[in-house]
Amino acid sequence: MKIKSFIIALLLLPAVLSANVVMANNTKQKSLISKLPKKGKIVKETNIEALGVKDLELSNGVRVLFKPTDSREDEVMISATQRGGSSLYGEKDWANCEKFNAFFSQWNWAGRNNEWIQNNSGNKIEVFQSMDTYEDRVSGNSSVKDLETLFQLIYLQFTDVTMDENNYNTLIKAMEKELQEGEQATDDLFFQENVFMDSIMSVSYDHNWRYKIFKSTDIARLNYDRIVEIARERTANAAGYTFVIVGPVDESTIRPYIERYIASLPANKGVKSNWVNVTTHPQRDVICHFTHKMETPRASINIRWINTQIPYSDENEIKARFLSDYLKFERHRERIRVDNGDAYHPVGGNHQHYLEGDRPFTEVHAFVTVKPEFADEAVHILKEEMEKACEHIDEASIEEFKKEMIQSRENYKNKTGDWKWVRTLQHYASTGEVDIDQDDVPFIKSLTAEDISAFARELVATGHMLEIVMTPE
Repeated sequence: MKIKSFIIALLLLPAVLSANVVMANNTKQKSLISKLPKKGKIVKETNIEALGVKDLELSNGVRVLFKPTDSREDEVMISATQRGGSSLYGEKDWANCEKFNAFFSQWNWAGRNNEWIQNNSGNKIEVFQSMDTYEDRVSGNSSVKDLETLFQLIYLQFTDVTMDENNYNTLIKAMEKELQEGEQATDDLFFQENVFMDSIMSVSYDHNWRYKIFKSTDIARLNYDRIVEIARERTANAAGYTFVIVGPVDESTIRPYIERYIASLPANKGVKSNWVNVTTHPQRDVICHFTHKMETPRASINIRWINTQIPYSDENEIKARFLSDYLKFERHRERIRVDNGDAYHPVGGNHQHYLEGDRPFTEVHAFVTVKPEFADEAVHILKEEMEKACEHIDEASIEEFKKEMIQSRENYKNKTGDWKWVRTLQHYASTGEVDIDQDDVPFIKSLTAEDISAFARELVATGHMLEIVMTPE
């Protein structure tokens, strides 16, 4: 559950109230907003000491989490999220929601497009509106100097957004051409991968229409007016949004903009958006073997263990990662070998552990492409390795993984960038948990091989297995 930000003005003065702002080239330009909105108020303030964050409640019901930083990067980031997303729309709007995020560069604000914005500011400024299945998001970033313009653009994204129809039509044509070229590709292996992925999606989501591959024939289902209408619907009531603001600015600078441009957003405090649980997964084991015409005969294998019962937590995400790494570990690949020609690449694997709305989902999967005559044996080996993991995992392997994961965490810790704070505060807003990076290192160090085996047993015992195999006709 996963964006950006943007633009103008000589701020830091009460010129916030002016209908004009001074642009980067020091020439007078019209404000993006001809009549500035009436200011709202900050009605409640709470200090979150552990994060160094100010938690603000606004008069229109909007919540703001503000984190001042000492970053040397001249960038302020804003990310606003609420529950809802495409889960609130039916099959008729599937195409419009599926490609909604592709049109982020086509928005116009009060009749001004991205090109106008960039030409009239000294720095790169961006604003995006996006959605996934369960969340809506408006986000942006700008330099400190252009902070007021960024807030104005955010305000306009909620109150006066359209799309550039000519650019929309150009993008539609390019999208259709790209899809058609992919579908008509003569690359046999590329085509095989597309067919196989389509089957994986269908099986994994129990043939749910929301989770299917977008094809060139679906272009006809896109509607310009409806996409704009959906954008406006998702921002019609700001009361459900939590704004995260992070950057090298102090509170005295940011407060006037919060009151002017966020506390003034149209909102109904008594009505807040929520998602609808729409994701489906098979509640049974599924064996899906099928054939497909191939010029280059290969057998594609994907084994997935899915579970909707394991509680969501950072600790369980780490365990899922360990188990996935173990199943694709090099010594297990000795049974499905590339060097003797059984397989075309080493055994791969991955994991997922997250919330789908408010419901947990966990998946560990292994995959490989082998000679057709080796398919049955490869399937048996992959499943047998999971059975072995449920019984016993050697401590040496886990210790090796622990070193790699801790090093990865240390590398991440040493990276600069306020974007990490955006992620942390988004997590805090949705869960109430203070999740500061690196807190999981002690937990990683404490893990044992038996912990991972126990997790594998829980995954298999209370979940389901999906076995998807494609072989030549």
